[in-house]
Amino acid sequence: MAKKSARSKGYRKQNTKKPYLSKRDILILCIAVVLLAIGAFFLFRYDDGALKIKDGAVVTEGDNWLIVNGSNVRGRARYFKLGEIGDVAGCAREAGALLTDPNVPQYVFTPEGAETDTLSLSVTSSHSPAQALAETNQKVWSALENYTVGEVHTAQIAGQTLQLCTYDIAPAAEAEQEDAASEAPTEAEPEPQAAESAEEAPAEGSDEASEADGAEESAPLYSRSLVGYLDASHESCVVFLADSRAESPDDCLDEEALTALLESAVKAVTLEE
Repeated sequence: MAKKSARSKGYRKQNTKKPYLSKRDILILCIAVVLLAIGAFFLFRYDDGALKIKDGAVVTEGDNWLIVNGSNVRGRARYFKLGEIGDVAGCAREAGALLTDPNVPQYVFTPEGAETDTLSLSVTSSHSPAQALAETNQKVWSALENYTVGEVHTAQIAGQTLQLCTYDIAPAAEAEQEDAASEAPTEAEPEPQAAESAEEAPAEGSDEASEADGAEESAPLYSRSLVGYLDASHESCVVFLADSRAESPDDCLDEEALTALLESAVKAVTLEE
């Protein structure tokens, strides 16, 4: 009698395949999907305070906002409101924009009775911390021959902490004259005869005389500026510039007078928290 095989006796081996994912793995995957969905929702709905842009222009609710161009996010510029600026007593205000970005306003204040080319005060913004920007500008402008730049220092003005730096700027024409004088030969040339000078001098009332008078009136001006940097939100700062110009450096306002002028603008600024 033939023996029955193990297969015929019911001892067949069962090949059961395990699932690719266990119940625990499926649970973890579901939780991950839910978290990703929540993160995506808040990413696209998150309001970081950026201002709306319509037809390429920033939408504002007032004409006195201080606006900065923040870091680029999603391939486009992001503009933020840093605060507002009010009127400065005794000054006329004119609103303009930076040449590098028409959406960043610059406010220019001119004291009553003064001309814009002799005394002015301007306020704008920059996407940089105050101290970093002050030190960078100090190094850059110090490299120019006709600039005499002071050291960056901290000062308390109108209850705010600012980084300050002074800039004395000689006219470019004078700098060129000084260079020419240093390169000229030491032997002096003879002066022209008085008769020749009289013959070559333009007659009074002539076109040549008028042009000479105009040249005297438009003599290059010296400039003394005080720049203040005030930290604001969004890793930015508000930049204040008090500028005085005159035909002689002795006639420019000193640092104390420029500080008083700059203080009037600091008092007019209200920063966002």
